[in-house]
Amino acid sequence: MNLQHKDPKWLVGILEEAIDRFNSTEDKRLLEDENSDDGKNHGSVGECAINHRLAVHLERILQERGYPSKEIPISVDCEYNRHRGAKKQHEIKDDLRKRVEALKKHAIQKHPEQEGWYVFSVFPDIIVHERGVDTNNLIAIEVKRASNSPDDELDCIKLHLFTIQHEDYGYRYILGATVIAFDDDKFGERRLEIGRLFIDGQCRHRAKFLENEPATHDFLKTPECGYLPDEQREG
Repeated sequence: MNLQHKDPKWLVGILEEAIDRFNSTEDKRLLEDENSDDGKNHGSVGECAINHRLAVHLERILQERGYPSKEIPISVDCEYNRHRGAKKQHEIKDDLRKRVEALKKHAIQKHPEQEGWYVFSVFPDIIVHERGVDTNNLIAIEVKRASNSPDDELDCIKLHLFTIQHEDYGYRYILGATVIAFDDDKFGERRLEIGRLFIDGQCRHRAKFLENEPATHDFLKTPECGYLPDEQREG
């Protein structure tokens, strides 16, 4: 059985190719402003439309590589909110709870069975996975419009948790990625671009365009929560 789909570098290549196809096709128009009949400008479309088209490109590229197959029945889904029949949620310890509550602006629930743990529901923008099992959790993606927040801390926390390779956290996705939709001319050419990449729970790549973003990612500042010093980052 070919196990290339388990290689993080191969998965990054698949995502990069999907982004290139989005940026070089009619889909790029989703990032452009549109005027209504009365001449008013309402900006570009919402993230859901962007997510869908990026997912379509991911699915087509995987099909070209022979996926899904009988042995590896992976799917590309948007806002998939189930985990083995139950609601998809993250389980976190008390030390990260306060930061998540501050970002979500409301309290999160205590874990019903595990002392000192808390849970909150998640539905990632795009995932590449095998439905109903955790055998092939490959990519988790959060898309964010640059005009909203190009480096969303809660998205980064989610991807950190999705990619931790420890059974306590449940998912163990091989790759997590933020994809930034540049939807305003002040950011230069309108396009999609990878912002951060997470592997083994740690941020392994941070795009250069994020260097000037405010350093508000408190959870990234400790080794326990996924931080890597700049000199250890790839790219």
